[in-house]
Amino acid sequence: MKANLDCIPCFLKQTIEATRMATSDKTKHIKAVKQVMAYLQQVSLNLSPPEISKEVHHIIRSVTNNSDPYEVVKKQANNQAAKSYPHLQEIIKNSSDPLLTAITLAIIGNVIDFGTENRYSLEKTIETYLYTPLDKTSVALFKKQLKNAKEILYLADNTGEIYFDKLLLHQIKTKDNNITYVVKAHPIINDAMKYDAISAGIKDYAVIIEGDKESPISCPGMVLSNASNEFQMKLEKADMVISKGQGNYEALNDINRDVFFLLMIKCPLISSEINEALGKPVFKYKAKK
Repeated sequence: MKANLDCIPCFLKQTIEATRMATSDKTKHIKAVKQVMAYLQQVSLNLSPPEISKEVHHIIRSVTNNSDPYEVVKKQANNQAAKSYPHLQEIIKNSSDPLLTAITLAIIGNVIDFGTENRYSLEKTIETYLYTPLDKTSVALFKKQLKNAKEILYLADNTGEIYFDKLLLHQIKTKDNNITYVVKAHPIINDAMKYDAISAGIKDYAVIIEGDKESPISCPGMVLSNASNEFQMKLEKADMVISKGQGNYEALNDINRDVFFLLMIKCPLISSEINEALGKPVFKYKAKK
């Protein structure tokens, strides 16, 4: 998916926010903003938002000399989600359709995001959307494919959100399938990395891989040009692909294979593309062309 002018304010807001978290040095705040603005003035909008964001955050980290500006908020998100996990398990346990409820909660968990212009309350989003119907066709196809899928590829998105993924992984893991859980190899906004997934207990359900381990920097989305050979092989061979978040949707919605996209709509570009309102949960199946 190509970026457009609606993305520019989000990149600038990210720059201001990330530099303030990275350092208290105001001269570096100004320097980072100026360098990002210079980059955005010449960047091609034929690139996807994750590709542009990759360079924006590389500039921020370089100027501030901070390899992970979001480190503190990532830990906070993980801690908050870990505390909520037992309650979320009870919601699923008491549900008439545990798998559907786990899918819905996995989508709702996508509101834990510091890479978008709009922010949403996790508690309020659960209250509002837990029982909102998802696309019936996508749900039916998900359940059908799950019965026969031997190799499942699950693309993670953000810290904190990984605990919501764990709820869904618990529902879909069987003795007859293998699940690969894909995280980032390097810090990028508040995206989950391997140690986050291990700490959350994802290893109980899946093999964790760094989907871009051969690249020197990560994108906030698994852009194929940035992805490892291992990831691309697994993407090709997987019986079922589950993709979390906006960044992965922006990076992969044009690929020629079937994918289940789970995300909350948090920016105008995605809202326009999917034709749903900001703040809405989306469960979207994209068929192979």
